[in-house]
Amino acid sequence: MVGSHLRFPLLTILYLTGAAAPGQRFDGLVQGLAQKIAAALKPHAAVTLSFRNVSSMSAGDTAATQVAMERELRSLGVTLGERGQDGSDVHVTLSENPRGFVWVAEIRSGDARAIAMEEASKPPPAGGTTSMAIEKKLVLEQDRQILDLAAMGRGLLLLDSEAVSLYESAGGEWQRKLSVRIPVARPWPRDLRGRLLSQGDAYQAYLPGLTCNGNAGGGMSITCRDASLWPIGAGPRMLGLAQFTPARNYFDGRVIASNGSPVSVPAFFSAAGFQVGGASAWALAGVDGQTHLYNTPSKNSSAWAAMGSGIVGLESDCGGRSQVLASAAGDGTATDSVSAYDVIDGAPRPTGDAVAFPGPVTALWPAAERGVAFAVSRDLKSGRYAAFRLAITCAH
Repeated sequence: MVGSHLRFPLLTILYLTGAAAPGQRFDGLVQGLAQKIAAALKPHAAVTLSFRNVSSMSAGDTAATQVAMERELRSLGVTLGERGQDGSDVHVTLSENPRGFVWVAEIRSGDARAIAMEEASKPPPAGGTTSMAIEKKLVLEQDRQILDLAAMGRGLLLLDSEAVSLYESAGGEWQRKLSVRIPVARPWPRDLRGRLLSQGDAYQAYLPGLTCNGNAGGGMSITCRDASLWPIGAGPRMLGLAQFTPARNYFDGRVIASNGSPVSVPAFFSAAGFQVGGASAWALAGVDGQTHLYNTPSKNSSAWAAMGSGIVGLESDCGGRSQVLASAAGDGTATDSVSAYDVIDGAPRPTGDAVAFPGPVTALWPAAERGVAFAVSRDLKSGRYAAFRLAITCAH
């Protein structure tokens, strides 16, 4: 797992797992975290308390939680107010993961820093509440590395490490009908990636240092030229064209925005577009292990917690209508998973259960179909590659 490394003069980790009883909502979390905060503070020191909510809790629940926390801390003998010379700062972050709520308190007293954590499973959703799930369906598998898929009429176009192939459905299975080899003489880089787009019978294939155009109507044709600009996003969520590094597996940060202006961002593996209010925003899975959020292609507004290197933005009728799918952080030597995040006010909130894969996810790209992405995984036991259709579905 990739992450930042921070050093502090003193770091204390206090971890407690609890489960809120039915009907108590957040009382158990409030009491447990308040006790840990009080235990980490100096006696009789004045404390300033602040809150930040990045979970799916409503504004009303957040405000009620802050009032309850202040009341609980005072009952434990903590003096809240302006920080004095010997006082402490307590910053509480209300977050969550697919399993439940995770509340974290950062306590600073001079050069000392302590972390208190409290977890609890989420209460059952109220009747009529819409949640989400990822529907995973195997499309096909083969020995050669699959790079991307694209629908073509009733058929399916597949880009792999050697060819572009057209498949037709027969007896409930996809059968190869046509294929054309990619005209390349040089060896591919070790971590090969590719992108495939189609429109009518025409297609475009993007590979390291190579852009190919072809047609699958009445036969398979292909012509390629040296080029390294790949499209990022599609349709109204088009970030622009990004410079792919041919010898590596990431984009170097040089982007031509959809309006034609050049933009410079940190190097990234993948990008996901989504909506914040009525405005478009983007998340970039950076090579630094962090997922960076941009309200526009050129303005960095914040950085999300680290996800995996594969992220994709989708739109559906579920939740906030704007979702991000993300692979897990890993080094490609273990099994993998893809999780769904509902994006509310620019904050990714985990929803539903992650879907598991028998090996690393080697590709994750948006499909032309609304609310759908294609994922490719390499089975660690067999070494074969399998392509899956991932669809956001609403659950009540």
